[in-house]
Amino acid sequence: MQNLLVFQNPAIAMPEMQEGYFVLMSSEGDVSHLYWKKNFAEKIAQAGTWTATEKVLGRLTKLRQIGQRLYACGAGGQIYVRDGRDDWRMLTDAVLFDPEAHTRAIRNTPPRGDPRRIEYIMNLALNPPSRNILFNDMQGLSEDAIYLCGEVGPGSKPVLCYWDGATLEELKVPMEEAALTGIHIESPDSVWVCGREGVLLHGSRARGFNPVPGDRRLNLFHQITPYRRKLVMPASVRPGGLWEYDPATGAFGRFDPPLPRLTPPPADSGEPHGGPFFAQAVGDVLWVVAPRDIYRFDGQRWERIQHPDMP
Repeated sequence: MQNLLVFQNPAIAMPEMQEGYFVLMSSEGDVSHLYWKKNFAEKIAQAGTWTATEKVLGRLTKLRQIGQRLYACGAGGQIYVRDGRDDWRMLTDAVLFDPEAHTRAIRNTPPRGDPRRIEYIMNLALNPPSRNILFNDMQGLSEDAIYLCGEVGPGSKPVLCYWDGATLEELKVPMEEAALTGIHIESPDSVWVCGREGVLLHGSRARGFNPVPGDRRLNLFHQITPYRRKLVMPASVRPGGLWEYDPATGAFGRFDPPLPRLTPPPADSGEPHGGPFFAQAVGDVLWVVAPRDIYRFDGQRWERIQHPDMP
């Protein structure tokens, strides 16, 4: 399963379940509702990499509750909203990838030896007939104020979009190459976006976005979580680890006290190296997850949580 959240919807909530219930989504678009009274499953029809009956558009990456409904996004410019049980629909097809247009363009490539071939291939790379956008994250203060971030390629050009309840607007990003991976909305006028190559942006749809200065190395930041008036970002790659940014002072560096050394996976395994890949604050407690470690920080010290599936 790719995503897990606690779904809180007053339309179905009972006095016995004021805390809501768990919803899990796989990258293939399988959605499991773990309801105290009865579990049930749904399928987002066009999502995934294979099906015997439907044309599929690629994997999903993120599940969010925004307002009273569930939303999902992923590869191929997919954005979905759930209107009710077994009722997932495409929010907009404004940036939906058209694989048939891409295939036609490839088939029209001049043959080898044709002097037009190199120019055609270069132009196709710069101006594809249909962009393949991968949305990595989405967040919203309300259902008519939703931000989505991602990349085209993958990993070549950054994409940042805004849904106003009726149309999808592509916002200007102050860089040519990057992958945007995580969003934190502090207020309507203060939105933070992180990404690959040490990217950290701040702004809003109304006033635009600008890069935050600081020595962020070449980290791949996976997400942003607020903790004790700072922004905490788990990172992997060059050099990785747990980082924090203080908006009040502009100080940027490794989380203090440092995250304990992570358990490396076997050299011959397919597990991702580096990390951590997830961090979330619950009150004064910060939880951090890596491939073989779960750590809890209570504001004073780190504690490694033993998991039955981890050594």
